[in-house]
Amino acid sequence: MQLIPKGLALCLVLMAFVAVAPAGAAEVVRSYDFDVDEWRQIEETDGAVTLHRIRVDRKEGRLTKSTLARPHNQEYLEAVRFQLEYTNESSQKWKARILVRWLDEDGNIIDGFSANEDLDKKSARKVVQASVSTFKYGLERAKTLEVEIRFEP
Repeated sequence: MQLIPKGLALCLVLMAFVAVAPAGAAEVVRSYDFDVDEWRQIEETDGAVTLHRIRVDRKEGRLTKSTLARPHNQEYLEAVRFQLEYTNESSQKWKARILVRWLDEDGNIIDGFSANEDLDKKSARKVVQASVSTFKYGLERAKTLEVEIRFEP
């Protein structure tokens, strides 16, 4: 004697799996006016993770790997840091793929940065960051900041 039809049983099993499955990857794509040292709001939430804001700022007092590799060009280079502020309320670490670019007034890419970063579990308003060096000329000409972030458990 069959109490639950096979089709209904399969449907119930699938519904239970979907209810406990982690959220899939979320993607944020934004454009902002390019202003060094200014935080830009994101406020995008997926599951237990919220991306709050991002910025590009000048990094002073320390050298980056790329400035060490080009020691005779310091007058043309400037170290910048990318910072992403997030909250992760889950009990597991999430992954974020970050792509940041700055463009000139015609929409041409001047420079950028990409990285894979961990969003630590049980973290409130934490910041991940990375530093690179870029040409001062490009920072002076930049008009638009483009940000793409894909994040998932």
